[in-house]
Amino acid sequence: MSHATRTTTHHLVIDAPAELVFGLLNSFSHWQDLDGVAVYAEHVGGDERDHEIRISFVDNGALASAHFRRTVDAEKRLILFQQSGADTTPYDVAGRWRVEEATDRPATGPAPSVVTLEHEYQIEAGADGTWAQRVFDEYARRELAALERSCERHQLFQPQFGR
Repeated sequence: MSHATRTTTHHLVIDAPAELVFGLLNSFSHWQDLDGVAVYAEHVGGDERDHEIRISFVDNGALASAHFRRTVDAEKRLILFQQSGADTTPYDVAGRWRVEEATDRPATGPAPSVVTLEHEYQIEAGADGTWAQRVFDEYARRELAALERSCERHQLFQPQFGR
């Protein structure tokens, strides 16, 4: 059976320094705050640059899990990921997170960040991919909004804790 590759790209400007945004994305220990369905994430193997993590999440009211291979380029603020071994996903998923400083800088303070989340997934060739497109669009919007809230919380409490 042949497959067709589909892609989605979502952007969000977050009023937080790129280093902070990337740091939160890179630290998977708080992913349950970022996507709304993850309940647990653990490091399975590898090092800081190339590693595998397992994520447990709620899917249609049931607990499921998936493994992700991630390649992190901290200098470029880029995280490549590829899902494997998902319990419930009928398609292969890969993608990237990219964090850049916004070109429009405020008069004072750090530049906002532009976050790009791309997904690439495969579905059966000829299948109506509308449902998958809708799922990825909703998921990406939810993840980006949660990342923005996480950055806001971090900045709100940062002065109190001296970080």
